[in-house]
Amino acid sequence: MDTPTRIVEAALIAFGRYGYRQASMELVAEQAELSRQALYRYFPTKEALFAAAVARLHESALEAAADAGRAARSAGDDAAGVLAAQLGAHHATILGRLHGSPHSAELLDENHRQCGEIASDAGRRLASLLGATLRAEQRAGRLELPGDVAPKQLVEYLLAAARGLKAAQPTPSPDAFRRSLTPMVRLLVTGAAKRR
Repeated sequence: MDTPTRIVEAALIAFGRYGYRQASMELVAEQAELSRQALYRYFPTKEALFAAAVARLHESALEAAADAGRAARSAGDDAAGVLAAQLGAHHATILGRLHGSPHSAELLDENHRQCGEIASDAGRRLASLLGATLRAEQRAGRLELPGDVAPKQLVEYLLAAARGLKAAQPTPSPDAFRRSLTPMVRLLVTGAAKRR
């Protein structure tokens, strides 16, 4: 693992353990087994380090979603199963970092305050992945949507449902999130599908 990646992973651990306000650059340096001076060469401020950690978390979540979608399709899941796998893996990756942290609300607040553009970009990329999945399912004849339901519209509904579940307090565990999400996605997708 290269040094910047090691630092970002250490930051994710420190922020989860101590929260944003209490996690110091010194704690992150210790976690990464570096001097503070070495840490500052890569990340000049705590804000820059937090942004890098948030970006890495979103990137990991998107990778997990893509992998889960491929695995679900390979296993023969229908369109709803593939979409549920993608959304479940994406959000479980993020929730896995937050679950059990007494600082999850603070970290989410800091994320919204400091990293809005990073989160927005990740949201657009997730929507694009889900939209591509829907279109692939349509082209393969495994899903037919009526004319008044566009894939983009269904993706918006799926994302809104997932956000609602994720916003529950206390922060749900990744497993609890998936258990609630899967039937909700199935209901939305099969409800939107054209009857044959």
